[in-house]
Amino acid sequence: MTWPAKLETQNGLVLEFSKPPEYRGMKGTMTPEDAFVIAVITCLACTFDSYANKMRLKILRYESEGTGTVDVVAGVQKFTSVEVRVKVIIPAETSEESVQKAMDKAKGNCLVAASLNTPVTYGVQIVKG
Repeated sequence: MTWPAKLETQNGLVLEFSKPPEYRGMKGTMTPEDAFVIAVITCLACTFDSYANKMRLKILRYESEGTGTVDVVAGVQKFTSVEVRVKVIIPAETSEESVQKAMDKAKGNCLVAASLNTPVTYGVQIVKG
């Protein structure tokens, strides 16, 4: 197989991917490990946006990042946890409690996180902007 390989999503986006460099893959491309963590982060963001819109919340900015921890369990390398850190910036008139309620609903209804056997933890910071 030649690296990087190409993946076309159902939405028509074409991405280059590779194994991680430590497994003789290419640096600077998406890896399956990246995609795993990205799937959790983006699903939470989209789910939160849906709840925030339903609740008519005004959000100035949403920022997130995440990390996945990989370990060997029973002789198999696997993700043992995913941590998502979110910062939601809101205007003065938006209730922090309402934003937290939307985030709690998003955390409980994120399709990707709910489909994993890997525990997902969240750190959420709500800031008036």
